[in-house]
Amino acid sequence: MITAIQAAEALQTAAVAVVAATVGFKILPMFRLDCYRQKMFAVRDELFDYAADGHISFDDPAYVLLRSQMNGMIRYGHQLTLFRMTVTWLMRTLLGDGPTYTWHDTWEKALGNVGSDDVREKLKAFHEESGDIAAKHLVSGSLALWCAILIVAIGLLIHGAATGVTQLLKAAARTVQYGPINQRFIEEEAVGAQA
Repeated sequence: MITAIQAAEALQTAAVAVVAATVGFKILPMFRLDCYRQKMFAVRDELFDYAADGHISFDDPAYVLLRSQMNGMIRYGHQLTLFRMTVTWLMRTLLGDGPTYTWHDTWEKALGNVGSDDVREKLKAFHEESGDIAAKHLVSGSLALWCAILIVAIGLLIHGAATGVTQLLKAAARTVQYGPINQRFIEEEAVGAQA
């Protein structure tokens, strides 16, 4: 027979489980997405201010493409998950319709047509920053990628490739980001979702 104390403890445990599940599966993901979008808005605003200061025309194809890519990353940030990326990649691979990188090729061509080397480098920096934000968002939302980073970090530690913990984690994140996570694929999905 259950005593009143046991019933109260069971009820308390159930209440804590409900609160923990709500925080872990609803509130934290919403917060994570809001943080991601805010960071991407900040980079897009910097890009706008850069163009408003006269460094590049608002009509320049490189500016238009980069802004469009950032808008897609902001608008469809909720769809940027490891599961969705894996399923999309598998479907394209299995159906023989491999990933195409038309946006990236167009971006590279438009970037090559920018007259100033300083402007070109600054646009590359904006692009890289937006890609880093997207990759961090993708990794931070995936237990599997955290495990992959941990395994790679342990491997790098064993081989003595990094000295500090910060360098070690950055090296592991870069290895995972440029291995299983292909930024070009993420960009194509973000821009393609808008079309």
